Amino acid sequence: MNSSHKPAGRELRAGRRPRGRPAARVALVAACCAATAAVAACSSSASSSSSSAGSATTTQQSSTSPVTIAYTAPVADQLLPLITDKAGLFAKYGVPVTVTYLPQTAALDGLVGGKIQMSVFDSPAPEVAVADGEQIKWIAEWENHADLFLLGRPGIASVSDLAGKPVAETVAGSTTAVLTQVSLKTAGVLTSAHLEPLGNVGATLSAFQSGSVQATIAGPPNQTTLLKAVPGAKILVDYSDSIPWVGGGLAASMSWASAHKTETVNILRALSAGEQYFKANQAAAVADIQSATKSSAASAQGAYAAMLRVIDETPSLMPSAAIESQALAAIASSSPGASSLTGSSVIDTEFAQAADK
Repeated sequence: MNSSHKPAGRELRAGRRPRGRPAARVALVAACCAATAAVAACSSSASSSSSSAGSATTTQQSSTSPVTIAYTAPVADQLLPLITDKAGLFAKYGVPVTVTYLPQTAALDGLVGGKIQMSVFDSPAPEVAVADGEQIKWIAEWENHADLFLLGRPGIASVSDLAGKPVAETVAGSTTAVLTQVSLKTAGVLTSAHLEPLGNVGATLSAFQSGSVQATIAGPPNQTTLLKAVPGAKILVDYSDSIPWVGGGLAASMSWASAHKTETVNILRALSAGEQYFKANQAAAVADIQSATKSSAASAQGAYAAMLRVIDETPSLMPSAAIESQALAAIASSSPGASSLTGSSVIDTEFAQAADK
């Protein structure tokens, strides 16, 4: 999973047009910020491959269409499509794919507007979009936990110690906000802790290092950097083995996927092969992570190990209704529309099932 809560970008969006739906939509905002040396700078990485279409197991249009897959944070657990592409596996399965970085806002709008066909996210961005009436769904998930950690500064021994203390979040409804609030609620201090929405991941990490907040969420490699930079800081919650959550997965425009079933299935076949390549070719995968995240070799190695741990605990690429149900429950307070959804309403397992055959 990766590079950091992610050094940039898992946040709720703002400024989407209502498109005729309720005005109370939760904003999904992605931020790429390198506020301190602890934060990896955002970058874009695009590559494409093409070849003749492979054998079809489902019906599709007569010609193979170019596909753009975005990732929304330059962190390891979002880079499976990029690693897959660099290994030549999309080409092997006959799909002309371009993989590129887009901020979360642009990726969500691109899916809705048809500018891109698929994008990597972590919860709760797709769930909030579905609650808002958008026609996108999860079609693959390779991490059923978030590769994130809630860190406390010196003197904060447990989450309960955050009563009355400032705690950083990016924006309301973001991954960092939702997971932080779940932990505060469990510890009984949600109403007494002072949540500080700082706008982006870089700002939260900088605030933690400076001491203006007493806790923040971070992930590989940023949590390691912060723990070294702030002697006495500690991990309060390890989300990689606690709250079930989509820490890395692929969402698609359902209108495009339904019209291009063979391509969609072959993309998932390539991703499945890419996951095996990731596990078997550590040096190449670490190099891809280092390049995309602009991190050191040691940080990329740590991010690889963290991603491998969560992937190894996720049984397949098949989206899970059970995991989604828990994610929806977690975001219900910040996205009221989520309470009307079920886990199965935000996923489509048809393509993963066909890819497994």
